[in-house]
Amino acid sequence: MLDDSVSEMMISFSFLKQIGFSYDFMLESTFTGYLIHCKGWTSVYNYPKRPSFLGCTAIDVKDAMVQLRKFNSALLQVTLSKFCPLSYAMPKMSILQTMCYGYLTFQPLATLPFLILGIVPQFCFYKGIILYPKFTSPWFAVFAIIWVSSLLQHLHEVVSGGDPWRTWCYEQRIWIIKTVTGSLFGCLDAVMKKIGITATVFRLTNKAIDKEKMEKYEKGTFDFQGAGLFMVPLVSLVLWNLVCFIGGAWRIIVNGGFDDMFGQFLLSTFILVLSYTTLIEGRLRRRG
Repeated sequence: MLDDSVSEMMISFSFLKQIGFSYDFMLESTFTGYLIHCKGWTSVYNYPKRPSFLGCTAIDVKDAMVQLRKFNSALLQVTLSKFCPLSYAMPKMSILQTMCYGYLTFQPLATLPFLILGIVPQFCFYKGIILYPKFTSPWFAVFAIIWVSSLLQHLHEVVSGGDPWRTWCYEQRIWIIKTVTGSLFGCLDAVMKKIGITATVFRLTNKAIDKEKMEKYEKGTFDFQGAGLFMVPLVSLVLWNLVCFIGGAWRIIVNGGFDDMFGQFLLSTFILVLSYTTLIEGRLRRRG
């Protein structure tokens, strides 16, 4: 009985693959919309007062990372295929719409510059290698204005939406978590599928509502239970930043040069405060 069910499932999957390319990916709705837009269809904005679709989102880190890995893997698969928006969609839709689809499909690659930003400046700070202008240099203001303005823009979007500033802190921390974990694993998964190391796998998430997890979610508490594998890159990055920060700070105390290394000191402090406090909170909650 079980073998017959598996055989029927494989036949159904093979049949779906013959219908269209979108069913080779896990985000069927996204790629169906992408296809019909490429065929000349246009979308109409509709925001009814009564919600049209209702559903439950992931309420713990594990399920959220599983979904994020699946989404990023599927998006990057489109980027690496012949249906890349920059080549396939350019003649079929407006440049602005092509850029929007390109932003979505290339978004998983954001993990690469973030990892570089979380590793290289800290190593240079530890070794005493100057990357940014001195604090007293006029050019330092350029870097500072760009960085601070991006943070203030995000804060304005959060506050103008009716949320407190604490939501801004949570979103910054979540952005770090998902970029270093789900996006990274999604990129690796897409590349391995592209070169034939792995095949398409349906990764399911828990759809049942757990009362204890729901209480943590409503309180804004991170639940890392079962997400050990996904947390390896984040924990490694935090430990790397912590070691480099201590070593670099000790070098400044002994040899001086705080004016030269202020930019890297500020960057390391910012990453540590956001990511390290997240891990400490999750660890204390698990012990509690």
